[in-house]
Amino acid sequence: MYAFVAGSVRWIEDDAAVVLSGGLGLRIRVLPSLLSTLREGDTVELFLHHIVREEQETLVGFTSRDQERLFATLLDVSGVGPKVALALLDTHGAEGLRRMLVDGDEKLLATAPGVGRRLAARIIVELADRIARGAAGDGTPRAGEKGRDGGDLAAALRSLGFPPRDARALAATVDEDVAMRGESLDVRLRAALRERA
Repeated sequence: MYAFVAGSVRWIEDDAAVVLSGGLGLRIRVLPSLLSTLREGDTVELFLHHIVREEQETLVGFTSRDQERLFATLLDVSGVGPKVALALLDTHGAEGLRRMLVDGDEKLLATAPGVGRRLAARIIVELADRIARGAAGDGTPRAGEKGRDGGDLAAALRSLGFPPRDARALAATVDEDVAMRGESLDVRLRAALRERA
């Protein structure tokens, strides 16, 4: 419903700015790092994500369309709500976040407030392939991207309860097979589970 707003900041709240646009004041949640720089009277242009829930509606604003799209992608992950998605973007930035997802770096991902190791592993499992395909542009991984050489597969195995050492060993075994290197995470995960059986 809402996609973009340009207007002036009327006042600042704990986690949002009220933006006056066309005679209407919109309460818009923004990244904490942006909120700390805003002052009453500032002119802002924000790309909006409109969240509709049974009990409330929320507008979340971003300075770039790229941030808004990544925010929407994060919300697709079970257990990731607006607060966690904002914390991830604020802590790591859009580019850093993409790199962590593709690299399968759950330890660094978990440094964002409200993100534990288990949730970080789930985010990587659900989004690493999607982000890697988007980064390559044509669905083909870029040379040297860790997301295809075991990082995401090891994270997926850890999220299923495998100890880190076993997860890394299984991921390495699967990726020794040249035919498996270009396969999706789902296919490689099934191969790893067959290997373990």
